[in-house]
Amino acid sequence: MARTLWKRHFTTAKRLVDRGRYREALERLEARPRPEEPEWWRLRGWARWHLGDEAGLEDVRHAAEVKQQGAGWAWQDLGALLFRRGDWAGAAHALERALDHFRAEGDTEGAAWALHGLGVSALHQGGLAEGLERAEGAWATVRRAAITNFAGRALVLLSCLHRARGELAEALFRAEQALGKHLDADDRLVALRAKGTALRLGGRPAEALPLLKEAASRAGKGVRRAAALAELAPALLLLDRAGEAERAVGEALPHLGAHAPARGRALVALAELARRRGQHGGALELLRQALAVGPYPLMEEALTFPELFDLAARRGMEFPRVQPATAKPGVRLCPYGVRRLWVGEREVPLEGSGRAFDLMVYLALEGPASWEVAASALWEGESPKVLYQRLKHTASRARDLLADAEAVRLRGGLVSLDPERAWEVVGGRGRFLEGLWSEWAAGQREKSSDSQ
Repeated sequence: MARTLWKRHFTTAKRLVDRGRYREALERLEARPRPEEPEWWRLRGWARWHLGDEAGLEDVRHAAEVKQQGAGWAWQDLGALLFRRGDWAGAAHALERALDHFRAEGDTEGAAWALHGLGVSALHQGGLAEGLERAEGAWATVRRAAITNFAGRALVLLSCLHRARGELAEALFRAEQALGKHLDADDRLVALRAKGTALRLGGRPAEALPLLKEAASRAGKGVRRAAALAELAPALLLLDRAGEAERAVGEALPHLGAHAPARGRALVALAELARRRGQHGGALELLRQALAVGPYPLMEEALTFPELFDLAARRGMEFPRVQPATAKPGVRLCPYGVRRLWVGEREVPLEGSGRAFDLMVYLALEGPASWEVAASALWEGESPKVLYQRLKHTASRARDLLADAEAVRLRGGLVSLDPERAWEVVGGRGRFLEGLWSEWAAGQREKSSDSQ
């Protein structure tokens, strides 16, 4: 009976934490302490930290170290808190521990969360290649296991990483994908900000403004609104609305002590305001403070405020700066043995993408084709209606793999690859498109055997 009552008490405290009512949650937890329960430590630590008590981190760490089943989520929480503190390396260590636990316990959703967190941590340390690999892994896990409630977060992270690499078309594609998902209120806010910032960095601040304003208006109060205002301010500056930008940053900064990335962006906006007023010394000092937060988001803000970063370069200051991508990277496909796909120099995971890879191989080898002919190369024994729907869905999955709405085109009854890219089918060891049983695939295997 006593344990049942405590569980009810604990559940109430958890709901209070979820609603951001940390003071009430902490009072409930400390009124009925259960130090033998790891979950008590975890929840108390989360509440304490959000009330400004750094000792909350040690509570969560203790929970992670003593918990048996489900320890991955305690390590995940610790990683999240360390991230918000700006301790990227510490966050990555905790998230690696979380990922190990999730994989050992077969917790697919937990693994997606940990991979996402590791991608975020790498991004904020400037490890863009590692970050993109982690984020692609998270998105592939979401696709494979149909973790629909996590799709928005994975796609927004991909959008952020593409932005930081100067791949603005891909960034916009991922943000729009995220907004097309069924999102809760928080995830929708983040997706609105992602699309708005991708548009702004791409030189379209007027289109970005209503999205960023909507995000700020929906965010309520506190840190969520402050983070939205930090992304709104640069768009206002680009539209020569300096007074509004200054007010947005002034409202945001007091709430961003526990949100390092948004604080860095707000400081850049203040630095640009100072530069425009001729206060170059102050502008450079603000840039130094932003850099102390980490290389991101400075690297992408150089696209928005080139004159500010040119000033810094003339004064001998070195900052990470990204250049916008000018051409689409080439695609290599290896259909032999284990299927492998490379976009530029990075390999893209294929889990959960169905026959999208096989369709791209077919089109790379055979060229444009009627949808009926292309579909019959991948599926047999289906009605035309079913074949068309399958091909349409598979073409969409191929676009997803490349983050490009033009990667595979289906127009006027013709299906084709994007001619702006270089496409190459490369050799390898093993059977051609293992598991694909069609007349076309069998013919290609015969050709492969003859050539050997």
